[in-house]
Amino acid sequence: MSISLTYPAGSPTQTAGAVPAWPATAEAAEAELSRLAELLAEAGVTTVPAAGVLAIPGLAAGPGDAAGIRVRTTSNPPHALYVVAGGNLTPHTSADSTFARLHPLIEAAARPCDGCDAEAGAPCNPNCLPDPTND
Repeated sequence: MSISLTYPAGSPTQTAGAVPAWPATAEAAEAELSRLAELLAEAGVTTVPAAGVLAIPGLAAGPGDAAGIRVRTTSNPPHALYVVAGGNLTPHTSADSTFARLHPLIEAAARPCDGCDAEAGAPCNPNCLPDPTND
């Protein structure tokens, strides 16, 4: 599986001259990961924490994604929260920006799928093609 690197709007690669506010240390990135776990728990999302990784099996990057989403940190700079979803790797500087990135997926998981009739919170069938009129 290939992973492509994408950057959030307004990130240093998107905005010339911006000063990144990346966590200064691996410990600071781990603290942001813990904060993200708290934000997700408050939103009713189940997470599975491990060293440097927060698995979010109940969220999918899109229809047919059975792997779920992971957020990880690294022990080497640049320290960040890296969202791994649907073959994309997106770096974030804080738990708040990561949560904002995941929020639409949390809302989508709370709705049933019109494409395959999966219940709210259940993963879509592998070959699901949701109704494009319901975005």
